Amino acid sequence: MIKFALVTMVVLAMASLQSKSVRQAVIYLSIFSLACSFVYVFLGAPDVAIAEAVIGVSLSTVLYLVAIKKYRVFRVYYYLDIKNLDYLPEAHRRRANMEKRMDEYLRSSEIEVDIINTKEHIEVIKQEYDYDAIVVHRDDGIHLYGESANYLYEGLIDYLEANKIECLEVGRLKIKGE
Repeated sequence: MIKFALVTMVVLAMASLQSKSVRQAVIYLSIFSLACSFVYVFLGAPDVAIAEAVIGVSLSTVLYLVAIKKYRVFRVYYYLDIKNLDYLPEAHRRRANMEKRMDEYLRSSEIEVDIINTKEHIEVIKQEYDYDAIVVHRDDGIHLYGESANYLYEGLIDYLEANKIECLEVGRLKIKGE
């Protein structure tokens, strides 16, 4: 039985590392902690097992889940598609300006911007990833896409347009699953 618990712990540890969702990772770690408390029982340390079960399974899991709930992130996938390398320094300047404006707007709502650089095409991002906005930066300008149902995206668009971001083109994507 102890071998089963140890194997389960390894599987749960790997699952938490491979998880795409932070919530799932927390749940996997909670179950990992429960398996760990069983191992302590099998090894003859019931007092440590109880402490592990109380602290590791319940208290820390609740604390992590509450912290995750309060921590809000606006996820932006950024795809750089510049063919003319002479334009690259200007593209970096425009990107920095846009990132600064995005950060200003979202921080006022206590939301952190998570910009993920990617080489994936926009269609792949739409199908396979959880996003709030997608930025495609080409030679002809910055193309910003998001779902019109996302109120944060709509507010961000208004803010960026009010602050006159150079070469910004706005697009609306269909809601996921439509």
